[in-house]
Amino acid sequence: MALDPIVSLSVAIAEAPGSYAFFVGSGVSRDAGVPTGSEVLWQAVGELYRLENATAETPDRVGLEEWLEATGRGEIDYSGVLEEIAPDPATRRDYLAKHFEGVEPGDPHERLADLASRGLVKVLVTTNFDRLLERALQVRGVEPVVVTSDADLGVAPRREHASCYVLKPHGDYLQQTIRNTAAELTSLDPRMDGELREVFDRYGLVVLGYSGADEAIAEAMRARRSRYGLYWVTRGALAEPVRSLIEAADGRVIVREGAAEFLADLEGRLAVFEAQPSGLTPLTVHDEVISLLRRGDRVGLHDLLRRERRELEARIGEVVAEGRNSHPDESASLAAHAALLPALERRLASLLPLALHETEVLDEEIGALATSVERQARPDGYVFWQQLIDWCAWWLGTTIGALAVRDSRFSALTPLFEARRAEAFGDETASLLGSDPGEAARLIGIAVMAQVDDKRYFAPYWEALKLDLSSLELLHERYPELVAGEDEPSRSLAEFDFLHSIALGIRGERVVSKWPMSGPLVEAFARRLHGDARLRERVARATGEELDGFDQKAPDALRSAHLLGNDPLPDAIAILEQGSAR
Repeated sequence: MALDPIVSLSVAIAEAPGSYAFFVGSGVSRDAGVPTGSEVLWQAVGELYRLENATAETPDRVGLEEWLEATGRGEIDYSGVLEEIAPDPATRRDYLAKHFEGVEPGDPHERLADLASRGLVKVLVTTNFDRLLERALQVRGVEPVVVTSDADLGVAPRREHASCYVLKPHGDYLQQTIRNTAAELTSLDPRMDGELREVFDRYGLVVLGYSGADEAIAEAMRARRSRYGLYWVTRGALAEPVRSLIEAADGRVIVREGAAEFLADLEGRLAVFEAQPSGLTPLTVHDEVISLLRRGDRVGLHDLLRRERRELEARIGEVVAEGRNSHPDESASLAAHAALLPALERRLASLLPLALHETEVLDEEIGALATSVERQARPDGYVFWQQLIDWCAWWLGTTIGALAVRDSRFSALTPLFEARRAEAFGDETASLLGSDPGEAARLIGIAVMAQVDDKRYFAPYWEALKLDLSSLELLHERYPELVAGEDEPSRSLAEFDFLHSIALGIRGERVVSKWPMSGPLVEAFARRLHGDARLRERVARATGEELDGFDQKAPDALRSAHLLGNDPLPDAIAILEQGSAR
């Protein structure tokens, strides 16, 4: 799965605001009701037909094409038909002006102006004669420097001194500087050509709504020597001359339905930088991991995972540093939860593909998570801030385990069951995913669930985790089976907790089991285990046991657990106990 080039573009724009110029063609103004060159061509052909035939009737497109062939004009193009209708520049300006007057800026103009008002884009190049872009900028308080000719270049402020700079190499209809016939488009005025080439050399380039048919501009693009990239937005398959032009300019193609769709997507990705400092969303991180796995690029994969490890560690450190001296009341707990949930989703995005496709690397990452828990500074004061990282580790591990059980990737459970970390004090070690995730988890769970209802929950952090998972775009988009299926994510979480309780109990550790709260769901899972020796054997291996040892130890491990929300022993234990009767 190749990454969408808009990912690297959004990162480049956010990391270096103003480093990319937008090159805007007629496709951008089309959404505002301004016809494209092709549409103007056929409108003009229709007018030419009516004038020559002295009629008010206009044939359809096929009829017009047949008429052009019959009159020896079968190869006529946009500039050719304009030269026939309006042979002098002033008349052509007046002829085209009717398409621009009374038209309001469209959605693409508004979005481009928003980017400029935020300082993300400072240079805009457009072949359009209209002033819709300038009007959208002015509404936002941005007064652009507009250059339409060599004469303008002689008196306009330098591009570097302008907060927004609009270069119009084909002119502006109000200034009678428009260029649109074949002869006029063959070359640009010398100073305009030099300015265009300098823009192309100094900036990255995003080409939007442009056909690429103007040879003077195409030559300048082919000659560009910028250290920044070129991105060309298109609706679909590329045709000549654009295909060759992009190849010559070493450009990348972004496919979108239109300018508005592309700009909306770009804005959404740029907005991510407010929550994700690197600008990488969980979805893009996930897809990057999948891409690296498919290519077998272990070096790239390990670099990415190391980056994601650092991102989460840094975010946890920031949250702890900001709150360490405050009392962990409901407000502080909710604030910590809100601050860490985006970071947890992003780290989860890098780990879930490993659980399904590369358990050896997952083992390494879970080990790194345990090391991170050990090394994270434990501030003096409230236990909440000391144990916040424990909640993060439990949140991640439990979610990974739920997906692994849901997709029957039981080998991915072994790293989760076996991972241990040093205790904060003394020489003892404990399970990384201890069944009681600590004070921070409890207070966050209470605060989150208090926003839902006024019930008292046996394990509020467990209920809060279900809510978190149901809200994650990552899971809805890439793993809908974990959140969109019947009784999910409760079923998968309960089944993982069932197996986790067995694994902890076999090791003689203290077990606090949440799965009895989903009794019927786990009873069905226990019946599957009882009736399927091969499945039970795979589960046994995940706990580090042979099948016979698992059958003997599992029921006792569950009987020794503290079973939340259930006074009598659940039927699931009795069902599993029958597994030894083979």
